[in-house]
Amino acid sequence: MGKKIRMLGMEIENFSLREEVMQSEDFYNRPQLNIIRTISLKMLAEAADSQAVRDGMKQADLLVAGDREILTEAGIYSVQRLKEVSGHEFMREFLSRVERCGHPVFLAAQEAGDLKRLQHFIKTSYENMAVVGSYVLAECGGDYDMAVNEINAADADILISVLDCPQEDLFLQAAKDKIRARVWYSLGNSYRRKEQKMSFTLWFRHLIHKGRFKNKIHRYEESNGEE
Repeated sequence: MGKKIRMLGMEIENFSLREEVMQSEDFYNRPQLNIIRTISLKMLAEAADSQAVRDGMKQADLLVAGDREILTEAGIYSVQRLKEVSGHEFMREFLSRVERCGHPVFLAAQEAGDLKRLQHFIKTSYENMAVVGSYVLAECGGDYDMAVNEINAADADILISVLDCPQEDLFLQAAKDKIRARVWYSLGNSYRRKEQKMSFTLWFRHLIHKGRFKNKIHRYEESNGEE
């Protein structure tokens, strides 16, 4: 384990890829739902203004950096670690193991279009993954029990989520203890950047998130007396 990432009044462990994978494997042996969240620049920028997002991050059992700028902003310049994060190697390793072991998987998305993109990614990259169900959170109309019932009825071990924040944070804070699964893995948008070549549009969006992230982090630190 390397230097900790200190942001937004929180300490985030800077685990190596090997340590992240070992932790995730241990989750299968625990009776309760374990949450893995992929941290993006966009999420951290929103966390600066949203207590719900910060609480959601604190609720996670494992936080995985999804953008290399998160490390460099924290003064972490390990070539190996930057390579692991830039290549989204934890996502690839985790999903490959899920596919290889035949764990039943449930997919969760905010909107129907998000679910369709996720399903395409799984089908083309992990064609043997045992997907047993899916759900669009927008369809529950705020009735989280409806979503929980759909999830539990599928009897999945793993939930793969591309929900937005703070919707994902609010849902998990309300429903975590009701979900009968072992792991909730939040991909964020990492899978889309891994799946596609970096188009000008994606590059430009990432640049915007990078600038907003830096501004939000620095403002938060100034207003809270952090260095």
